[in-house]
Amino acid sequence: MALADVTGQGIGPALLAADCRAYARSNFSSGGNGLLSAMERLNSLLSRDLQEGRFVTFVTAVCSPREPRVQLLSAGHGPLFLYFRKEDRFDEQGAQGLPLGISPTLISEPPLTVELNPGDILVLATDGFFEWANAQGDQFETERLEEAIRRVRDKTAKEIISTLYRAVVEFSGGTTQQDDLTAVVIKRK
Repeated sequence: MALADVTGQGIGPALLAADCRAYARSNFSSGGNGLLSAMERLNSLLSRDLQEGRFVTFVTAVCSPREPRVQLLSAGHGPLFLYFRKEDRFDEQGAQGLPLGISPTLISEPPLTVELNPGDILVLATDGFFEWANAQGDQFETERLEEAIRRVRDKTAKEIISTLYRAVVEFSGGTTQQDDLTAVVIKRK
């Protein structure tokens, strides 16, 4: 699974997002030498397409229904939210590397491996969730996102996403949405 967020708005960033998707599908489906190698190739391709001052945050998660381990690699995308059901606690993970396109070579630590036990949840979300402000200028922020997840932790991944969306829209009180809202939820059954 992957989630990317391109800087800017309009047709140029939309075309860049399409390029990013195509490059990612090609690099991550080819097998290769793992996540870090695929991310390095993706960065190399994207950095040729990006104008100065533009970049892409990108996170990928590799998991299997039969395995409790999830491998994560984030290039500038974060925070990544891990909810551990048994301990009823969140762990926010930052990015392992710089956003794609910042440098022609990827600057990153190795992928992070986490173990998800039954009831544990991984949430990858774009900053549109955290940064949407209400009329008083208060942003939704990560604490409210965690509260919303905790309230529906026993629901399906689809219901968790719907709840996150409703929570941020209600919080905004009708202010204009300034950025996209995209979330990926992985929940171990």
